[in-house]
Amino acid sequence: MTARRRFAMAAASLLALAALAGSAAARTSLGSYTKVMRLLGEWRLEEARAELAGLDKADAHTPEAHVLAAHLAFLDGNYTGSLAELAAARGGGRAAPDARELQPLAQSTAAAVAGFTEQKSPSGRFIVRFQPGKDAWLVPYAFEALDAAWERIGEDLGERPQRPVLVEIYPEVGHLAKVSSLTMKEIETSGTIALCKYNRVMIVTPRALVRGYPWLDTLAHEYTHYVVTRASRDTVPIWLHEGLAKFQEQRWRSDPAALKMSRTMQHLLALALKKNRLISFEQMHPSMAKLPSQEAAATAFAEVYTAIQFLHETQGYAGIRSILAHMRDGKSDHRAIAEATGKSFEAWEASWRRWLRGRDLVLEPRLVPTELEFTDARKKRSGSGDEADLKRISEDKVRRHARLGGLLRARGRLAAAAVEYERAREVPAGKDDPFVSAKLARTYLELGRAKDAVAAAGPALDLTDELAGPHATVGAALLADGQHAAAREHLEAALRISPFDPAVHCGLAEVFAATDDPRAAREARACKGLAAGQEP
Repeated sequence: MTARRRFAMAAASLLALAALAGSAAARTSLGSYTKVMRLLGEWRLEEARAELAGLDKADAHTPEAHVLAAHLAFLDGNYTGSLAELAAARGGGRAAPDARELQPLAQSTAAAVAGFTEQKSPSGRFIVRFQPGKDAWLVPYAFEALDAAWERIGEDLGERPQRPVLVEIYPEVGHLAKVSSLTMKEIETSGTIALCKYNRVMIVTPRALVRGYPWLDTLAHEYTHYVVTRASRDTVPIWLHEGLAKFQEQRWRSDPAALKMSRTMQHLLALALKKNRLISFEQMHPSMAKLPSQEAAATAFAEVYTAIQFLHETQGYAGIRSILAHMRDGKSDHRAIAEATGKSFEAWEASWRRWLRGRDLVLEPRLVPTELEFTDARKKRSGSGDEADLKRISEDKVRRHARLGGLLRARGRLAAAAVEYERAREVPAGKDDPFVSAKLARTYLELGRAKDAVAAAGPALDLTDELAGPHATVGAALLADGQHAAAREHLEAALRISPFDPAVHCGLAEVFAATDDPRAAREARACKGLAAGQEP
């Protein structure tokens, strides 16, 4: 349910309550209550605050006014204050409207963030809350990405929030179920690791996933949702919302011309087109998190990414801003796109599908889609990362050599391990296997064979997305070979996925020191601190 619909239902409950009460005071104040609900639904908090402050004394202490104040406090991130207002509403002697849904959500959210600390960005644009401890290392990187997103995405979409945006980083994926309407089954099935709801950005720490995930791009993705909600006054449907967020998630670090689909996205789209099973925009409603599998969700994200890519190529950011403005003014997504493009929505959608089918999308059977695996699930299975990867190898002979290589490497017999990985690659099915490639590259690096490590890592980089390991290996190998600029590119890619690896920070400290970058000191602290298990 969207925020607008939720608050519309609350406004309807106020109408019914006023009719039952029948008092002159209730009737005259009804317009103010409805207006505040609408403003809250559109995240126009300052205007809602002003309306509440303008209520006369009689209205300011009604249960309705306390519930409105509770919603405002909740959207402000003041969960205990929200609960206090709800308690005051219950003390008013009659049923409090719209408290039934907010009460448990405010309680579970307050419990989920109990003990959190917070930091405000140097720019003053963001406030990040997190559990004290290891996640404190994430904060400066989050601020850098978010400030860049504020500048670039704000320019692209025509909206730059003037008040600090609240960001919460949760220590476990289960927290998402506590602070939203999603169930754990929906979260695990879809691979959801972040949300933008209730006037804030919410993500799970990369520590909660076995291999991490692109957490900085995810922050920018969710921040784009925040910008779109404010720019459109919460009128954008899920397909357009997610398309804009997916298209913009790399803008904080890339120019528009550099934005492109990942190999996984191309593969999934090519597969969906081949099997004629594209996911319709209607199927994406009400949330991508409710799609039946991680593959379905990834395919849907790839589709809407290309829909926005098509809009950007044909209309530019000016056209996209026009669509948001039309929807802010009350037009549907179909009408807004028609006015921005000069053709009906049906004609535009048909044009996009023709354009999509005309793309040179690569169907790559060897590609290994990266499914998010939560650490809690791994603990329940008590399986090692190597065993999980070995199960993805279909050829028995390749698997046997790779398993033996892993056992030898674990015992420090690196040269012998390299031989087994090399034998695995001699089998046709193992030549381009990304798991074997990544392990052989790491083994070569540990043997001091930097150039061989870079060459061996090729398939792991080409045929997988969103894995930090191959980037960390290649970055370290290039650094050992004195190639600082190339090393930095791979090390920063690894940090955007797995920021708790001290070796990545040690490598960046060396790169930055060699190039007189002032971030060298920060990376040196992270290198030392993470290696020692310390907090910042």
